[in-house]
Amino acid sequence: MRLASEGGVGFREAQAFRLLRLRKRARQFVKYRPGMPKTVLCVVGCQRSGTSMLHHLFRLDQDTVTYDEVSPLSTRDPERLRLDPREDVQRRIASDRAPFVVLKPLVESQNLPQMLDWFPDARAIWIYRDFRAVAASNLRFFGERNGFDDLAPILAGDCADWRAEHLAPADAERIRQAAAGPLGAHDAAVLFWWARNSLYFSLGLVSDPRVALCRYEDLVTSPAAVMRRAYAFVGRPYPGDAIVKDVFAGSKGRGRDLPLGDAVRAMGEGMLAELDAARSLLPEPAAAGR
Repeated sequence: MRLASEGGVGFREAQAFRLLRLRKRARQFVKYRPGMPKTVLCVVGCQRSGTSMLHHLFRLDQDTVTYDEVSPLSTRDPERLRLDPREDVQRRIASDRAPFVVLKPLVESQNLPQMLDWFPDARAIWIYRDFRAVAASNLRFFGERNGFDDLAPILAGDCADWRAEHLAPADAERIRQAAAGPLGAHDAAVLFWWARNSLYFSLGLVSDPRVALCRYEDLVTSPAAVMRRAYAFVGRPYPGDAIVKDVFAGSKGRGRDLPLGDAVRAMGEGMLAELDAARSLLPEPAAAGR
């Protein structure tokens, strides 16, 4: 199976994932005991930025249990996206035998500092991708109105909605100013991408040693090197290049010709440059091939 950050999963792939999960569960039941220390990693960032690919590569590790956006960790939310209360999440993860727990709570990215405090030595990888590719993928996957739908709570100042929650007032105002003129569907999707990635700076994650920044384009062009660094960052042994053998760079560079307004394009380019400049490259492993 070839992996990219876009597209659905076919029936055969879904069956293979279920079989993998059953085999892993049986292996972990025999090998590990309840109550053992765990490594907890959050994969976060803006939707359609490669979070699913990164999360899936960790899923291929025999020592992981992985939680998608819709999972047993989000049973109380009507949309099954928001995480359950802290105590419930901690209890569920404590019941897992896997020593390495990977979650993908994308709609909680704005709450990352608090989530990292839930578990000892927890880590997070914030993955980002070129704003044009994300906007194109967003509308292709969710529909032409999705950029406007995502932007609406921010423009309305609805901080009870996850899209606007904890967004810095100055950043929200800049988005409102950019949205005041004519706005196309892709413009709206880029502004939402800008809002989500602005959190990396406004929440102080840029200086938080528990958080590493990863660019999607690096992951698909050098998957083994990036994943080795990811495992070094979380302090887990790298399971080998077999987990990245199906990664390909087919979606790299998409969306370059999107019809964007000048102001929105400038905002996207500025944020992308800030992320690239702040990119604290995942640390080199202590030894090659580890």
